[in-house]
Amino acid sequence: MELNTTFVNPDILTTGQPFEKLFPIQKETLAAISQDMELNGFDPVFPLVVWKEKNVLVDGHTRFAAARDMHLDQVPVVYKSFEDEDDALLYSFHAQRNRRNMSDDDIVKCLALLDVMHKKDETDQKITRKAENETRAKELGISPQKVDKARKVMEHGSPDIQEEVQSGEKSINKAFNEVQEQRRESGEIGGKKTDGLGLSAKYTQSLGKFLKELTRIRENGWQEVSQEKAVADIEAILDLIRD
Repeated sequence: MELNTTFVNPDILTTGQPFEKLFPIQKETLAAISQDMELNGFDPVFPLVVWKEKNVLVDGHTRFAAARDMHLDQVPVVYKSFEDEDDALLYSFHAQRNRRNMSDDDIVKCLALLDVMHKKDETDQKITRKAENETRAKELGISPQKVDKARKVMEHGSPDIQEEVQSGEKSINKAFNEVQEQRRESGEIGGKKTDGLGLSAKYTQSLGKFLKELTRIRENGWQEVSQEKAVADIEAILDLIRD
């Protein structure tokens, strides 16, 4: 069925979850689109997609934000019907995936979304982990190996590591290596442990926690511990490393 583009005032459109959180607006992308829109207007070739029955924006949140910033009184819209929220989410996911190179934090987020959706449609048929990873890899446009690494990070990684991947601070591959190192050191899995202080996942994790706590103390004006003591402790750490 052909979908027709119509022009409406953006003020009559609504936004909401979970569509807003699926692919959060990036400041750099918003700035670039706003600049282009200021020069060339809103390109009707890329209209906003709105859930017809709910009047909720499903795809085009960055373009919508740019149009609001430009105070446009008319934007191109395609109204589309969806069976339910999952159907609308899958449409939004595929539209975004086809337009962009997904970052690792996008991959983790969308992997979780797809897992939840597919579990709702599960039958009694058993699906192996390998087959499931291959299915998700095709949906996400990445390798099955990367899907497996992402799963292991979210299943076995510490809350800090998971948060770093979800926020885009750490890549899936780097987080996976750290998680596997921690599991080897704990004896959970076999394999040769990595030698060397700089490559130790446990060291990296401990250092990260130490720096976060030190930053918190500094922001409180060193009320909990003197700056002199902190410097002395760091010098003691240096002596320990050099021995």
